[in-house]
Amino acid sequence: AEHLRALLVSGLNRCRHPTKFPVKMAALVTLCVAAAAMQGGARVAPLRGVRSHVTASAMGGHGAASKEPAVGFVQTEMRKAAMKLHTREQAPKEGEQKSQTPMKQWAPTRAGYMQFLVDSQVVYGAMEEIVSARPELSLLRSTGLERTTPLKLDIALLISEGCEAATPTAIATDYASMLKTLPTPAFVCHFYNYYFAHTAGGRMIGKQLSDALLEGRVLDFYKWDGDVKELLGAARKHIDDMAEAWTPEQRSECVEQTAASFKGAGSLMASLR
Repeated sequence: AEHLRALLVSGLNRCRHPTKFPVKMAALVTLCVAAAAMQGGARVAPLRGVRSHVTASAMGGHGAASKEPAVGFVQTEMRKAAMKLHTREQAPKEGEQKSQTPMKQWAPTRAGYMQFLVDSQVVYGAMEEIVSARPELSLLRSTGLERTTPLKLDIALLISEGCEAATPTAIATDYASMLKTLPTPAFVCHFYNYYFAHTAGGRMIGKQLSDALLEGRVLDFYKWDGDVKELLGAARKHIDDMAEAWTPEQRSECVEQTAASFKGAGSLMASLR
């Protein structure tokens, strides 16, 4: 715990340092990796310098570490699959991935941010459409996590300020189309990991982007009505309840989508680099 606190403080100090944005962004991603790993229950190996590794821990997680035994499908079976996508440095007992090449320093632009928002709207729209269309997903409707309306407002705001409208990339449209073909258990894995990623590291990156590109204004994309942790916790409970009725094969079908869900979420961030 002391090591993790020290790592977070170090990351915050780098973010506050009056230097160029790309360096600050690299420091922030270091911070996101540590924060997400803490929520996933992993220990984080020391990270040197301001460069960081873009890994699964920055893309998703399955509940905060606790002294209480893990219960429920999300915090047991789904979490186990997620932790395997960590490196040994991040999760010595559970990580199975090799160390990754340090990320290049990011240099986002307003145009790139617009592209990210437009692509995100496509994917969130597909998820909301799927949830609305499938009776078995009724518990995941109107969770308060929905993002299409805030994204619509943010995109319109940036356009009104002179930012050129963007067309969704093939990465976003292909991912959205793929989601619609998945059986429900497989889709649920993408749903949970995608929404969690935005409420965790996504918010931290959004804050840094706002400071650098929007004079500190926080977009509606990063705002929720109510405590987002409680909203996500309620959604997690609904997934646990659904999984109770699944066959072992369906539970495996969900868990096996973990890597694909992390890849899908991470691919949309290319426009920010």
